[in-house]
Amino acid sequence: MDKVEVIFYDDDEKTVLDRQLVNVGDKVVYSGPEPFKAATNIESFKFVGWTGEEKLEKVEDNLVLVAKYESSNPASNRESAFLKASLENAKKTNLNATVEAGQKVSEQQKALEKDSRTAEEIVSEIVANGKTEIGVEQDKDNIEK
Repeated sequence: MDKVEVIFYDDDEKTVLDRQLVNVGDKVVYSGPEPFKAATNIESFKFVGWTGEEKLEKVEDNLVLVAKYESSNPASNRESAFLKASLENAKKTNLNATVEAGQKVSEQQKALEKDSRTAEEIVSEIVANGKTEIGVEQDKDNIEK
């Protein structure tokens, strides 16, 4: 029967925690010590599984798995939640700005449709008469800035 090699690495991807030679098609169970990652000054870690662990049910080829850890520091998790919320808020703000800009363009298009002149004629009038929007007078010097 053909054999394949299964290697379990720590998250540094250098430290071998377990190495097994198994038959193709076999289920593999990790047999080494429980993976452990040392705590730092700000966070501690908990082992939560292996990358690619779904392949352990029926190994077909040589397999490399890497330990996964989750931060168990509540402050770090709060920071992560805050960053996610900030990102969502930024997305909503950008969407709202895009919608408002689209509405402004739509209003200008409607104003152009009411006017029988071409867009080029209106732009020429705006520059010549000191208008920045149709029907709104502005100081010509401010427009040229």
